[in-house]
Amino acid sequence: MTDDLATPYSLRTKPGTKFATSSPEDAVEDVLDMEIERQIERAENLVSRLYKKRNEIRSPIYSLPPEILTLIFKFACPPLDFPQEYGLDWPVAAKVASPYILTRWHNLILSTPSLWTSFVADDRDPKVMETILSRAGSHLVSTSLEFPIESLTYKYRVANLAPILQEHASQIHMLHVRNASATWLKKHIRKFVNLEFLWLEDSEEREAKSISIKSSCTRLVLKDFLLRFSLSWSKIELLHLDEMPVDVCLKLLQKCTRLIEYRVKHLLNPMFKEEQLPSTPFILPRLKVFGWAMSLTSDENHATLQYIRLPALQTLIWDEGFYEYEVTSLPHVSTFFEHLPPTLSAVEIRKGKCPSGGSSVFSYFLKLSNIESLTLRECSSAFVNEVFSTLGSEICMEEMPVFPKLKSIHIDGVEGNLDQAKILQTFRRSCSQLAVLLSGSPLRIEITRHKMKWIPELKEELVRMVEKGYRVELWVNTKPVDWLPRSTCIEGEAHPFIAKY
Repeated sequence: MTDDLATPYSLRTKPGTKFATSSPEDAVEDVLDMEIERQIERAENLVSRLYKKRNEIRSPIYSLPPEILTLIFKFACPPLDFPQEYGLDWPVAAKVASPYILTRWHNLILSTPSLWTSFVADDRDPKVMETILSRAGSHLVSTSLEFPIESLTYKYRVANLAPILQEHASQIHMLHVRNASATWLKKHIRKFVNLEFLWLEDSEEREAKSISIKSSCTRLVLKDFLLRFSLSWSKIELLHLDEMPVDVCLKLLQKCTRLIEYRVKHLLNPMFKEEQLPSTPFILPRLKVFGWAMSLTSDENHATLQYIRLPALQTLIWDEGFYEYEVTSLPHVSTFFEHLPPTLSAVEIRKGKCPSGGSSVFSYFLKLSNIESLTLRECSSAFVNEVFSTLGSEICMEEMPVFPKLKSIHIDGVEGNLDQAKILQTFRRSCSQLAVLLSGSPLRIEITRHKMKWIPELKEELVRMVEKGYRVELWVNTKPVDWLPRSTCIEGEAHPFIAKY
């Protein structure tokens, strides 16, 4: 007889059951045997799960101290970049992390307040909002409030949020508010005493003609307001404006004298004609980032560019939008560029285009010798090709090459074909003796587009450049191309070659 001791009990052949039962007693015995087998099977499954659980508990992850687990959780759920999620370039707020992703190690998560700062306390679910604010303890939290347009629902939302905001107002340091009334803003914004970043949006025209906002907040984003503003002018350091009347934008620019960053996107026609325009230059001594949208032919637009003075400017964002005229023929534009300071090191041109029979706005930048970064966003391919043609040419301005300190060119959202021969010529110019000595770092050209098919001439010559020690980089979609070896020179090290390539 075969020894079957190694066979599980539930699978063994029962003695005397080879043939069909022939009596009621045998039938009862078979039923009992089947029930016993089911219980044994359940017991075996339970033992198997217990073994598995024991192995899991013995896993190194379960022996990690809480401090290490907290670091792991923070890595899995990184700190929230609230200005990016709700900033000027994000007209619709992007999705942010949800607290529901943290399901294991429940007690540790609940007892670690810093983890809860990774989430936005969003009023779409007041219970979750209250949980985030409460669990964060003394840590500062980002919050988003969106009020309904319909009046009855609006009143219900205001009443529902009142106790939560009253308890946690001092805990909120970044705030996004949409569709709140002028009355609500005037009454409640001042209660957020630790506010650092405020994003306000209004998609409805309300009866109020002005809004008064008293806050110690230093960073402010305003979108879709057809109203006058009264602000704490001397405190604001960052001001982003989108879909705003040009006269309101000009007044805010003049009033906020401590601005470090000012950007405008999508200017609207002026709303208040009685506003007095500047007739003499006004200075913003601390402004380092200035972004302007050339989309109107209004007097306010002309006055802004003609009279503003920016002695500390480092970054210029120039947006031509859908402007229909040749900008180089406009005297106020010429005046603006004539007064750009030597501190300017980064330029971003948006929607640049080449007018037929005329010069593009890029001609204004040719005398700037300290530009290190150039970004061309949503420009025409003709404009981008003109830029590369100028950068790669042998023509120098006042015995200096164009942009002798240029370190990076970023091309984003360009439709049409790029002239790769002109791109290659730009790399050649970057490998000249003077450009290399002045820059001390590789020239990186980065292109964001779906696909690039590089011509053999460009690929072969760039490879030779790198093999000879020249410092060039070519990136597509945030990654270096896989066919080009990486430059090996040390940052800041003088280039080993002095002959012009």
